[in-house]
Amino acid sequence: MSEASAPAPAPQLPSAPAELAGEDGAPRMGLYSGAIADPDFSALEGAWAPSFLERRFIEKTWQYATLATPEMMFAIAVIDTGYLASGICAVFDRGSRRLLANENPVLPSVCAQVDPRKARLIGPGIDALIERKEARILIKASWGHTDIDLALDASKSPPPMTAVAPVGPPGRFDLTQKTVLMPAEGEVRAGNIRFPVGGELAGLDYTHGYLARETSWRWAFANGRGIAFNFSDGFLEGEGENVVWLDGEPRPVGKVGFTFDGSTPMAQWRIHSDDGRVDLLFHPEGYRSQTIDLKLILSSYLQPFGVYSGTIHGVRIDDLAGVAEDHTARW
Repeated sequence: MSEASAPAPAPQLPSAPAELAGEDGAPRMGLYSGAIADPDFSALEGAWAPSFLERRFIEKTWQYATLATPEMMFAIAVIDTGYLASGICAVFDRGSRRLLANENPVLPSVCAQVDPRKARLIGPGIDALIERKEARILIKASWGHTDIDLALDASKSPPPMTAVAPVGPPGRFDLTQKTVLMPAEGEVRAGNIRFPVGGELAGLDYTHGYLARETSWRWAFANGRGIAFNFSDGFLEGEGENVVWLDGEPRPVGKVGFTFDGSTPMAQWRIHSDDGRVDLLFHPEGYRSQTIDLKLILSSYLQPFGVYSGTIHGVRIDDLAGVAEDHTARW
């Protein structure tokens, strides 16, 4: 990372509110620095408080963690869609350019538990846990032929970003919190191949929302060497969730666009803003993809692992490891 020019200072984000629900019973929409201490949906009222039955169909929650070392890239997730459960366990060997693990099962809803502090998935051959213990986030999983034992140090990370925004029809909204630049220690094992983790930087995505029936997004996420970013398009309305962490603080970047060829998974992506302050190229090293089409339910995604190069707010980025995603869901 090197400075390409002397950029104008990016604006700071306001601090996250103490509670999600405002005095009017509506979620406090906005883009914030820090975490909402009380993100409970139960205090919401009116159009923002669907019935128990409706919540089973529109409420979606997940935790997703990712990190990269020079030898591998790794992602794990626990996903609760209300009426079904799912998860992700992926290990990509950067040397051989092979996916050593690529799991994305569909399970009964009782198999998943997700809240801001804990995510658990249990199923055939699966026992996965992401859990916050004070300032540490522990990731422990036995998933098929993959075993994960990691500890992330959130005390050494900058403030997270929290976005609360509408996502379509009235009463539908999403809360997402991204935590980045957490030093990780431990090991990821895929079959008989072991990848030690010693200080590499991890990121965590916690998302909880009442989402639209048809949902899609493009996403870019990376962290390392003192800089991190989270960009998306097509999902959140309002101020969105587009943030870069510079000088230890999350700072907004505004709207960004994604240009890529979904039919050619290994072709480069471009992520850019109209004002030119974000101009990145993403070079895939490998990818995960899956389409499940049950007519009433659809999930189709492409998620490459790779590296980003370019500029953000005048700061040069070179070979920064991360992920991108193109996702469409009917749920």
